Amino acid sequence: MKKNTIFLATFLMSLPVFGQVGINTPNPHLSASLELASNNKALYLNRVANTSVINDPQSGMVIYDLTDKCVKAYQGNPAGWSGCIIGNSGLTGAVTSINCAGAYFTPNFATVGQPYTGTLTVPYTGGNGGIYPAQTTTVNGLTFNLPLGVFATGDGNVVYNVTGTPATAGTTAVNITIGGQSCSGANAISLVVNPATGNPGGVLPGTVTLAQNSRYWVASVYDNDYLPYTAPTAPASTATINANGSPDTLVDVQGSITTTGITVYIPATVTGSGGTVAAWSNTITIPANFTQDGISRQVQLSWAAQTLTTSNTSVTATLKAIGGTLNAKKLDINAGIGNDYLGLLLGTFQYPYNQAGALTTYQLRDIPGIPDRMFGQIDNADKYEHNFLYLPIQAEDGKIWLNNNLGANYANLNHPAFNLTQQATSTTDVNAMGSLLQWGRKADGHELMERNISAPSYGTFKSGVVYGQVATWTPTYPYRIFSAPSHVPSEWTSATVPPAGNRWLASSPNNPCPQGFKVPVKAEWEAEITASGSGGLYSTTKKLKLTYAGEGIDNTAIFNPTVPVYSAADGYNATYNATNTLMNSVVYGPGIGNTEIDKAKSVRCIQE
Repeated sequence: MKKNTIFLATFLMSLPVFGQVGINTPNPHLSASLELASNNKALYLNRVANTSVINDPQSGMVIYDLTDKCVKAYQGNPAGWSGCIIGNSGLTGAVTSINCAGAYFTPNFATVGQPYTGTLTVPYTGGNGGIYPAQTTTVNGLTFNLPLGVFATGDGNVVYNVTGTPATAGTTAVNITIGGQSCSGANAISLVVNPATGNPGGVLPGTVTLAQNSRYWVASVYDNDYLPYTAPTAPASTATINANGSPDTLVDVQGSITTTGITVYIPATVTGSGGTVAAWSNTITIPANFTQDGISRQVQLSWAAQTLTTSNTSVTATLKAIGGTLNAKKLDINAGIGNDYLGLLLGTFQYPYNQAGALTTYQLRDIPGIPDRMFGQIDNADKYEHNFLYLPIQAEDGKIWLNNNLGANYANLNHPAFNLTQQATSTTDVNAMGSLLQWGRKADGHELMERNISAPSYGTFKSGVVYGQVATWTPTYPYRIFSAPSHVPSEWTSATVPPAGNRWLASSPNNPCPQGFKVPVKAEWEAEITASGSGGLYSTTKKLKLTYAGEGIDNTAIFNPTVPVYSAADGYNATYNATNTLMNSVVYGPGIGNTEIDKAKSVRCIQE
């Protein structure tokens, strides 16, 4: 009896290998591996939080999505998760409105003759949770495909898959209708299609390689309700976000690119005797919804033939509008910065970066400014004195830095010299010198200055000094702190936990730089010094435009007013109570005079 049982079990386990399986039917269909034949039972699919939890999806898989409350299948060519196959209510899908101006392509440009694969994301409001049908349309060689899906109950997005090879340059407009609402005519959604780049090989000699992935920012802002400022959690947009409904000081800056154009520089690595760079140009179209006047504009990046050497290591190029001034959309401070702190992407140029003609990108971006870490907050002097806005710039090292020192008059919304796009006109431009911070301290008011127009002092601190170390990283008064009149030790705090050298880490609450930025470390300063090449770090032709802002000790006047001194975040040494410090064009380590941390110094921030 025991042998028979084992034999029978073995036989039953073998059945699925050689035939079909039927549940509640003795004769499963010959074309089916599995047939379910119950007339009062259901197939209960795997219920998952969302499709992203399936690590290795394969065509033919079916799941129930708990987030969207519907059935989805992995299908198509190329394969991907479908929208909802069956809606969660059976309703015909409808929305209150479609945000045509807020729709965006990823990537945001295509090129004639080059295959394009991307998405078009269209935001909507007032979804009713009903089903919307699949749809497909083709424009200019590009196919827009929206899978069957279901609207969220409330606000959400529909995402079209876009594939194809565009045939014509310019603006490709696509009309869409979804949920009873349309984007068409003047409100049609547009993809910029750049002209074919031709053959970029041979533009550069083998001795010249250009920096890749360059960027240029246009500052354009209109906002009078931005406090309290909220760190962005979403991509930049042209939307308006009112902070609290109370009016703030109006910030109104029209950023533009004229037909005369502006000069920009693309850093290069030059070897040997250098060589001649041939002329190059690339023209793109900026969509009308990204301009203040609602007029779509063409913008050109170009350079004339020029010779580069080891002492001339940047291509001089021009950005100019064609046919009329490009007036960039004035952005809202709380909506227009974005969670990458890079603002709104207007368009993307291409240029060759090596002898073979490999192409890289040059982004044109719109931004309303980067708010100070203490923007709209009360400091230790019980004042709101940190209403500073900065701009990102791409320096010679390819990294993103702020355009001015922390606390510069040019960045101060409440100063007569406020000019968001202005940088130092010379190393002694007092409106660009800014604050002087004791190393490791929060920008709590101790660093703020009144910068004088005339030498030799160049300014005075707004608050005084106190003697005696504090047992905290976060003193509550706005004074510079010294251990004693003798400055021994040169340390303003007696706190040892957390480790003293961590005070200006990017993650530290004492980081004085705006969200997304930090105080540079020694290696980052040295990389910029090297990349600056000929003319030196302080040349007015260089991107950072640093100043000789001096140092702050316990005197009223500035110490060393003709010496450029900038802090680095690393290198803390407890023996010397000092850190790495940039002086002139060298980063000195602890043990060298003026590297002590109680001496207040300039800060220029770099992106994290």
